[in-house]
Amino acid sequence: MNVADLGRAHTIVVGVSPTSGSPGALRWAVEEASLRGGRVVAVRAWRPHAPETATGGRVPSIVSDNSALDVEAARLAEDVVHVLGRDHLVETRVVAGKRRAVLVEESRNADLVVIDAGQSTEVEARWLGSRLVRASHCPVVVVPPALGDRGSSPLGVAVGRLGRSVERAAGTAGRPGFQHPPTT
Repeated sequence: MNVADLGRAHTIVVGVSPTSGSPGALRWAVEEASLRGGRVVAVRAWRPHAPETATGGRVPSIVSDNSALDVEAARLAEDVVHVLGRDHLVETRVVAGKRRAVLVEESRNADLVVIDAGQSTEVEARWLGSRLVRASHCPVVVVPPALGDRGSSPLGVAVGRLGRSVERAAGTAGRPGFQHPPTT
């Protein structure tokens, strides 16, 4: 431990997915921070979108739109409230960039980084997790999907199953006889 770190609160950075809201990672991080007397920073990576086309058929350069960044910051705050309730003490931050690069940079000033393993994009989560672990400047915790489902309503579980079924059906559309590998 560095002498400069002695007066600093234990900081846990949580990567919050815009699709799932990362409930397991948020809950786990808050519990861990309460044990260590630390703080939690919920981070979402955000990338500006390029306009569809410009005059003359050219694709214009990417335009940074602060209002879109503000909208994403509001969505992140809503996701945290949805998981933790209104009386949470979690700091939220939206950072421009790709997910892994943003989390690696945020790990420089953190004691721990927490991400969800994910539900329907297991391969993507494993890829992000393993790449993040190799590049991070602090330990990384990957919270399994079973912990993310704690407190889910029966309706939420049913909707999640329906969504995964639709995703699976769309992935096999037009490919007769294609079988997804079994999930473990």
